[in-house]
Amino acid sequence: MRGGRGYAIARDILDSGRALTKMREIARAQGARPHPPPLGELHHPIRAARGGVVTGIDNLHLAHIARLAGAPLDKGAGVDLHRKLGEPVKRGEALYTIHAAHPSEFRFACEYASRHGGLEIGPGVPASNGGFVDEQPL
Repeated sequence: MRGGRGYAIARDILDSGRALTKMREIARAQGARPHPPPLGELHHPIRAARGGVVTGIDNLHLAHIARLAGAPLDKGAGVDLHRKLGEPVKRGEALYTIHAAHPSEFRFACEYASRHGGLEIGPGVPASNGGFVDEQPL
């Protein structure tokens, strides 16, 4: 046992890119396609209503939006996430884009996304070291 350093080790594996590299190796070994299918012709970016930091990602809402857009049956339908947890975002920047092939599914997905979002933006301002600090005092 390493004395409770599991979180720090896991974070290092994720942040360094080693986990992504290994996942891609496994996918290739299982016969993954070298190129993903083309995205649906209909697309709509969901933009940040305000600036700050991404403090939450609701996978259930994003998965529901993707299903409304036609995924997984339509291979080019779904949600293309542009921001990660902890990343800064400016008002009006795209958080994710909805892709679909059929107008009715596209409309359902966009309407749902306008009501339920999927990403939470919390307060934050850039720090001098490139990170973010909370705008509100503790």
